[in-house]
Amino acid sequence: MDGNAPKADALWSTPGRPRAPDAKRDAIVTAAAAAFVRNGYGATSVEEVAARLGVSKPTIYYYAGGKQELLSACFEVALDAYSAAVDEGAASGASGREKLHGVVQDYVRITTTVHGRCLHRVPDVELTAPVRDRLRAVKRKVDARIRDLLREAVRDGSLRAADVRMTTFAISGAMNSIAQWYSPDGKLTPDEIADSLWDTFVEGLRPR
Repeated sequence: MDGNAPKADALWSTPGRPRAPDAKRDAIVTAAAAAFVRNGYGATSVEEVAARLGVSKPTIYYYAGGKQELLSACFEVALDAYSAAVDEGAASGASGREKLHGVVQDYVRITTTVHGRCLHRVPDVELTAPVRDRLRAVKRKVDARIRDLLREAVRDGSLRAADVRMTTFAISGAMNSIAQWYSPDGKLTPDEIADSLWDTFVEGLRPR
């Protein structure tokens, strides 16, 4: 069972008052993301998403739309989180190294969510053109932020000089690959994975 997947009885039972439409839509999108991660986009049906929640197929369409809309919504959740994580005001720390460490921690946490894993596991050919364009724009934003923080860290002496472009590719590639093997039932927590990844890179870039 995916650690991020909603529990149908808690989300759809209505003691007291009905849940807000937005909450139900969020539950549907999360269930869809879990199904896409487990089965792949092509092998997932709206019927399966409905079954995961114990609701009818028309309920899915009413609150969240069809399969394509569900995939777009899954990606938008992850893209919103990634974009916010690398905003100028999001990074805290006295040095470029500390700010970059914070970005890596946030990025890994997002990547290990069910929406993050969905984004990295489903090929972008399955996306609509607007979502695909936004995916590419956010990827460029993330890479630019990592490059800027690496340069800042070199300037303030918290990391040694390196090939910024290649180091950015290496950091981004390592973080993205986590989505391919991470499991909520695994031994490592997202923060432990982020710390291990960070330690590996920092050893290579530590001032000498």
